[in-house]
Amino acid sequence: MTRESAVQVPVEAIIEIEDDIRARLAQQVLSACDEMASSGVFSASAGEVSVRIPDADSILITPHVSFVQQLTPRKLLEITLDGRILRKRARPSISAQMHLEIYKRRPDVKAVVHCHAAFAIVLGICDLPIPPVTFDAIPFSEVPRVSADTVATHQWPHEVAVTLADGALAALLCHDGMVTVGVDLRQAVRRALALEDTARILVLAHLLQKVPRALPPEVVEVLKQVQL
Repeated sequence: MTRESAVQVPVEAIIEIEDDIRARLAQQVLSACDEMASSGVFSASAGEVSVRIPDADSILITPHVSFVQQLTPRKLLEITLDGRILRKRARPSISAQMHLEIYKRRPDVKAVVHCHAAFAIVLGICDLPIPPVTFDAIPFSEVPRVSADTVATHQWPHEVAVTLADGALAALLCHDGMVTVGVDLRQAVRRALALEDTARILVLAHLLQKVPRALPPEVVEVLKQVQL
């Protein structure tokens, strides 16, 4: 194709396409927040949901808010992976840097969910194990845990990202809930809901002073092949 015959796409059209992509992603983020809030996974202090913007070195992420109901597409932040805030309309969460560190270390990750889910916090602060008691529990039996010791040295975001660097799909953040990742927002949300459901079952079993029965090893091996 010669230079003369090449189709030139107007800059305005490119901008319109990019804006449409961001608008679609923003709606996905808000829908994810609504789903997690209605499921009880988001507490009053919420957490953050973020998604990588295709063909861009930046992410869309929820800002620091007290209640999910206060979120609108215009309040979402766009932040580059090197930390520059674009289109700032609200204050970023203190955990935004954690999201950025995860995206930089995990090119395969397209979405990140961080929430202060109550039962996940109990698992973390009580150091309870996660045996394969349900189908949903199987992927989390060896979920890594991140101590809060590094918060004082400002190494917390780095430590969380390093913990997930080898391909883990989630991590328990002691005293701070959980973080899950996914190839898209739907998968990251699904993992957060599944981990909190698993935590709820295990905490209730401990309250009943019962040892939950684990799935047979042969069943676990089969189900490990199913991607959550």
